[in-house]
Amino acid sequence: MATVLLLHSALGRRPAITGLAETIRSLGHEAVAPDLFEGAVFDGGTDGYAAAMAHLEADGEAAASRVTQVYAALTGPVVVLGFSWGAGQAQRLAETEPGVVGALLVGGGGRYGGTWDDGGRWRPGIPLAVHHAIADEWVDADPLAALVREAATNGSDVSDYVYPGSGHLFMDPELTTEFDAEGAELFAARVQGFLSRFA
Repeated sequence: MATVLLLHSALGRRPAITGLAETIRSLGHEAVAPDLFEGAVFDGGTDGYAAAMAHLEADGEAAASRVTQVYAALTGPVVVLGFSWGAGQAQRLAETEPGVVGALLVGGGGRYGGTWDDGGRWRPGIPLAVHHAIADEWVDADPLAALVREAATNGSDVSDYVYPGSGHLFMDPELTTEFDAEGAELFAARVQGFLSRFA
């Protein structure tokens, strides 16, 4: 079994994240879903995302440091599962930490150039699954495709799952303008399938 580290989005540790952690535990894995924003939680919609991004601008560096601290306290093989902002953090850990054995990136991640390049490269053989809605305005398709190609070229098992609609966090039932029940069910099944390789 693996320890699954869930890294929330810029909206904070919402109930959908803690609920997913409980589901993962029911499958026999360990699951850790830290509150990286120390209690700050935001709703969706234009105003919610604007407030979340303002918070991230002020606290993002400290939150990224918390990610590193939480990971350092884990033992055994770790699978990282990140959402949006958390997907970028999960990618960073997968690229740099030898204890990470798999990564799921939801609504984020990618291989950027210039000032956005994190300097990392996908480690050979580390399984990767990316999940995003086809019309998600928060996902940069070209950088994400570049990451998928890089991981596959490096010998990783890669899955690029594209869901209908435009919901950024389409698996969160409380985000009513984004939630997609069928997509959420399919996402949960795919997460379970990904984790089954670490049983």
